[in-house]
Amino acid sequence: MSPNAVRHEMKSKSYLVLNFNSLQMYNKNGNIGDPVPDNKRLSRLLRIKVLFLLAAIGAFGSLVAQTSAPDARISLDLQNVPLKEVFARIEDQSDCIFVYYDNVLDASRRVSISVSDQTVEDVLEVLFAGTENTWKLSGRQIVIGRAAAADKAEKRASLRVMGSVRDRNGDPLIGVTVFVKERPNIGTATDINGNYLIDVSPDDVLEFSYVGYKTQDVAVAGRGQLDVVLEQNDAILDAVEVVGYGVQKKISVIGSQQSIEVEELKVPVANLSQGLAGRVAGLVSVQRTSEPGFDDADIYIRGISTLTASMSAPLTLVDGVPRSFSNVDPEDIESFSILKDASATAVYGVRGANGVIIINTKSGSKGRPKFTVRYTEGITTPTKITDFVDGATYMEMSNEASMTRGGGALYSREVIEKTRTHADPYLYPNVDWMDEILRDYSHNRSANVNVSGGSDKAVYYIGLAYYDEDGMYKDTKLADYNSNTYYRRYNVTANLTLNPFRTTEIKLGIQGYLANANYPASAQATIFESAYFTQPTYIAPLYPDGKLGAFSGGELNPVAELGATGYANQWRSQVYSNLRVTQQLCKGLSVTGMFSFDTYNYTSNRFTKSPNTYHATGRDANGNLIYEQTRQGTENLAYSLSAKGDRTIYLEAALNYRNSFGRHDVSGMLLFNQSDEINTKATNVEEALPYRFRGLAGRFTYGFDDRYFAEFNFGYNGSENFAPRNRYGFFPSVGLGWVISNEAFFEPLTNVIQYLKVRGTWGQVGNSQISGRRFAYLATVTDSGSTSYTFGKNMDQNYGTTAIDEYAVDVTWEVADKTDIGVDMRLLNNKLNLQFDYFKESRKGIYLRRSSIPSYVGMINNPYGNIGKVENKGFELSVNYANSWGDWSLSLMGNYSFNRNEVLEDDSTVAYPWQNTIGNKVGQRFGLVALGLFDSYEEIAASPVQTGDTRPGDIKYKDVNGDGKIDEYDKVPIGWGSVPEIMYGFGFSVGWKNLSLTAMFQGAAHVDAMLSGEGVLPFSQGSSRGNLLSNVTDRWTEENPRQDVFYPRLSIGNINMNYEESTWWLKDTDYLRLKNIELSYRLPDRWMKRIHLSNARIFIQGVNLLTFSSFKIWDVELGDGRGAKYPNIASVSLGINFNF
Repeated sequence: MSPNAVRHEMKSKSYLVLNFNSLQMYNKNGNIGDPVPDNKRLSRLLRIKVLFLLAAIGAFGSLVAQTSAPDARISLDLQNVPLKEVFARIEDQSDCIFVYYDNVLDASRRVSISVSDQTVEDVLEVLFAGTENTWKLSGRQIVIGRAAAADKAEKRASLRVMGSVRDRNGDPLIGVTVFVKERPNIGTATDINGNYLIDVSPDDVLEFSYVGYKTQDVAVAGRGQLDVVLEQNDAILDAVEVVGYGVQKKISVIGSQQSIEVEELKVPVANLSQGLAGRVAGLVSVQRTSEPGFDDADIYIRGISTLTASMSAPLTLVDGVPRSFSNVDPEDIESFSILKDASATAVYGVRGANGVIIINTKSGSKGRPKFTVRYTEGITTPTKITDFVDGATYMEMSNEASMTRGGGALYSREVIEKTRTHADPYLYPNVDWMDEILRDYSHNRSANVNVSGGSDKAVYYIGLAYYDEDGMYKDTKLADYNSNTYYRRYNVTANLTLNPFRTTEIKLGIQGYLANANYPASAQATIFESAYFTQPTYIAPLYPDGKLGAFSGGELNPVAELGATGYANQWRSQVYSNLRVTQQLCKGLSVTGMFSFDTYNYTSNRFTKSPNTYHATGRDANGNLIYEQTRQGTENLAYSLSAKGDRTIYLEAALNYRNSFGRHDVSGMLLFNQSDEINTKATNVEEALPYRFRGLAGRFTYGFDDRYFAEFNFGYNGSENFAPRNRYGFFPSVGLGWVISNEAFFEPLTNVIQYLKVRGTWGQVGNSQISGRRFAYLATVTDSGSTSYTFGKNMDQNYGTTAIDEYAVDVTWEVADKTDIGVDMRLLNNKLNLQFDYFKESRKGIYLRRSSIPSYVGMINNPYGNIGKVENKGFELSVNYANSWGDWSLSLMGNYSFNRNEVLEDDSTVAYPWQNTIGNKVGQRFGLVALGLFDSYEEIAASPVQTGDTRPGDIKYKDVNGDGKIDEYDKVPIGWGSVPEIMYGFGFSVGWKNLSLTAMFQGAAHVDAMLSGEGVLPFSQGSSRGNLLSNVTDRWTEENPRQDVFYPRLSIGNINMNYEESTWWLKDTDYLRLKNIELSYRLPDRWMKRIHLSNARIFIQGVNLLTFSSFKIWDVELGDGRGAKYPNIASVSLGINFNF
């Protein structure tokens, strides 16, 4: 702030006061008593100020007489509040105005003061006792300066101070910040034993601060040993939490929300969403693939609450703007919060219906530049690869499948033996296709460097990051182009916070990433499906002279799909930018405005070709292979381009109020926002129109005596999908909280339970998204072939016409009623934290296509309607414990969440009650109930009729409707589904001196997979295609007629009901996974001093190293089907992290 505008406030009850610093007798350093030089500049400034004073007097007229400063009596009872808040309270109770320079006084310094009915002078004596600041009362102005001696640049002797910092139980506190009060750039932190060492001057004052404890100032006074005991801050209470569009005191937060420690997110993976599973209760995360660049986890908050899983994703905000967080670098994150219930999410209106994830990036801190560097180098490997049989076993199983049904052998003993012994791998191939396309190990690496610092007027944070991962595909070297899979990403984050005036804050943030990825031209699904349907004896993948193997008219083998069809090179770029300005209008009242501009571009350059293929039919007299060409390929690569892109403009304006008076705390917010997303690669008018969100949000909170809390939130939002009369919806929420532990009657129990809060919320949230449909109140027409008429004697006449494609529907908001009841508790001297929530959500008016309309009505697409209703309920529990003893420290964490949804209404019609989707889970599977395997022909004859060739060893099904036959009407709800109902995580961190070991396990239950498709169901498409799993030997045979086998009696083709969807093929995929483990060593202080580092550690980190599950076929998270996907990845990384 300039010297001529140090501080100036206008109170509603007071005069307009202009700050005449040039008239006070102190210099630019704030030293009282030094004369101010008389110069022309000061004279001009003085004249300007006099003119302003005269204008002010003319504007305000006569002034109201007020109590003079010396006569005012002040009463204060403030604990751990900023100094500027104390000034404000004194100004409220007197006629005083405080005047000071920022470089003279740190007004954000927290102090505690308790006085009653004291004069201003007495209060100031107490307030500045023991500090280097001085004060002078001049009329109504209290001028804050600094003693002249304090600024003299006299050389002071250096003193080394050491000691320990402990809590009142004598346990060491790790990571306590220790710095010189008047020189905050000189500081250190306590080690794992609570010890510290710092070089200071004999007359310095040290400040000790630690989260959850009261800050303490200790004068050195020439002492070389200072042992400090910090008192716990029972106002954990003073801590703040990120909430929708702002922050609140933690004690006053009523909504259900939790945060993830930023350090827990720093795992060596490309996608931030991969590191969330098991970290927090209520968050369901499923990893369906780890293909680089396409490795987003499916994330749901408190499960699925609507009838379409794809519409259940939460809203994600980065720095207050709706954005994807997948490619945000973890090193740049300052806080990561998850909002779950209606009270927490109502202010986001329709976008917060499925929960909200809020990420704030680092903004920097005052002080000299501080650098952080982190580098990891890792080895990656698939968590699980599907095992297939060898060629000889495949042939034997083929023969058995044919012969056990009365057919003949398909392969001779001679051919089988030649295949088994690899007599001629080109004429008698025996190929493990997974081994041919996947390598055992690959690698990844990451590097990050960031710097932060600043002054009272400006702080900054700049982060640069690089991530590099090579895929698991083998380098086939089939062509001179690069079809290998790799992913390279470059991140940059730059945040600047300016405080040009005491009441003005400007935040500018620019983030972005540039990613380059390379893939085979064939999609991962094509490559892996090829491995599943290609027999090990099909053909040699590659002949000695480089020719690719394939039969005439047959599919390409997996190796050819991988390396001979071309490649795709992709570029993705994302830029986030936002400018936020906050202006304090008066005490507690501020206005905020924000503008954000984001842009995303995606370009895929595809170079494709079809390879020549051959089949070796034998060898000539010289032993050379004899070929026939089976496919004529293309010599040159063809080129195609696909591109996507969007631009998003987001505007926000808010009025915020926060104040405390006596034992009352109130806050309020009113906010308007609007976003327009524009598809920059639109191909039609509908796509070219901006996707717009617009709404108002409001919040009011009240707290009394840190005991009773009430909160009201609302969102008022508009949607383009509805007709004008339904376009806007109002969604309120209310919440109440009671901190029982702050009641007088609870005092005797505080030795056992230090903190106890109960809370409850109810609210509504809305949803306007209709899958694949915009402007639902408008009809669309089409002239596709489905609307033409065919007629004539030979039915060779065709008449095209135009018909309604999508019908206009008068739909309105999908509304969810959410209820949450929670308990927060701290025990064992605040070392044990518990949080429990019970929740229930009832969502009605869900958008569905009407399925009850018969086909003879002639509609191309059935219309949508608000006809669905789903109920979702469950509970969550989180437990955290932390303690230390001597050189040891221990922390434990655990969380458990359960949710179950139920369809209450939809538009389905069924023949039997057990086929009804109503009363079952969303996406409920239906199938036959397997009773076991038939033991004899007599049992088959006495059982309900099953179609096809049914013999002993085939699956026996339950006749649910009792009509004597097995068919579609006997299918009932089976299984849990592919999205877990139960998610849990637990872990520990144990430290000894400079060593620490951290581990986190994550698990899921009430989840299963339905097996299907070639490669899993033996010979389901006949004997000419389809691989076999290595467990195919665990089967029913006449020689071994067991009931507990994996496979029923084999057969060629789908000749009976064995491969119907049933409980036989439903497999439990509950699992427990060692999600993350890290062993680290912090370098000793004496080493770091030599190399001028403030902190350094080396670590080894593992991800997905162990999985415990009864399901052994493919990775448990890949889901239903046959696991024909790019595998999930485990990794071991070595890294270093240091600061200076």
